Amino acid sequence: MRFFGMYAPSQSIRVAMYRKAGIHIGRVSYFGSNIWLDINFRNLINIEDDVLLTGYIHILSHSFVLGGYEYEGFSPVFIKKGARIGTNVCILSGVTIGENSVIAAGAVVVNDIPPNCLAAGVPAKPVKYFKSTPTREENMPSRPTMLYVRCKTCKTEFWSSLQCEKHAFATLDLDRNRHRCPKGHKDLYGKKDYYFK
Repeated sequence: MRFFGMYAPSQSIRVAMYRKAGIHIGRVSYFGSNIWLDINFRNLINIEDDVLLTGYIHILSHSFVLGGYEYEGFSPVFIKKGARIGTNVCILSGVTIGENSVIAAGAVVVNDIPPNCLAAGVPAKPVKYFKSTPTREENMPSRPTMLYVRCKTCKTEFWSSLQCEKHAFATLDLDRNRHRCPKGHKDLYGKKDYYFK
């Protein structure tokens, strides 16, 4: 189960394999490859809706560090709604990551992370708090230039997952890319539909 949960080419298959193994995974916004979940104690991991997990992430719900079973710690892990987990993050047992929080790449999470913050480091600590539920722009503070599109159905402006600098935009092949707007409409977009802001 874990092999297909980590390496299957489709996100839906990866999620389905971990669900079949007994881990609670809600309606995630993205579930990358190479995500190692502790299926030995599967009932202790809870991933809520709208969570984004990029890839190369380890989530553990137990610790064998001290060796014997009498010393083992079994503690649940909760990743709350809207949280975003960066690449190469390790989340240890007993941790709760609050709603809409962002965990920076390479962090090791050993303590609870409050809602609406950016946490980074080893061990991970909050380095920035969002005034309210963060927008995608706040979640990605390291991106200096944002590429936007406007929904063809409802005209809502939203941040594109495609990012590049202005000088490199001309070299990109952006014909018939599919995006879903915040209201759920799916449309195909060409190069002329993108703009910087």
